[in-house]
Amino acid sequence: MKFNLHRDPSNKLQKIPYSVMQIAGLADRKELTLQADEGCILLSHDHLSTREAIKTVTHLDQVATCLVKQLVEASKKIASPPEECEDPLDEFDEDMIENLVDCGADPDGLRMLLVLEESEDE
Repeated sequence: MKFNLHRDPSNKLQKIPYSVMQIAGLADRKELTLQADEGCILLSHDHLSTREAIKTVTHLDQVATCLVKQLVEASKKIASPPEECEDPLDEFDEDMIENLVDCGADPDGLRMLLVLEESEDE
């Protein structure tokens, strides 16, 4: 299940809605595992059962598929980056980039999207 969480970044008190914790089966758990990387958080409990592990992997695969499709579509819509730029794809795993290209992503489009994101951050 997907939720959109609207929050005030200036408020330092962060809270996951209790109803979300209930749906995830985590509301009554005392110990949780949180894995964080830039742009995402995965929250689960330790010692997943076989059934829970399979369901989690299935869900993550569905999310990954949606993200790949998003990147493929966006890369096809964008033009080539200026030639004087360093290749922004160099910072990523070559196998992941190859996988995206195999799925139909345009490498030049991915480069341009990364260049645009970088310029927005400045």
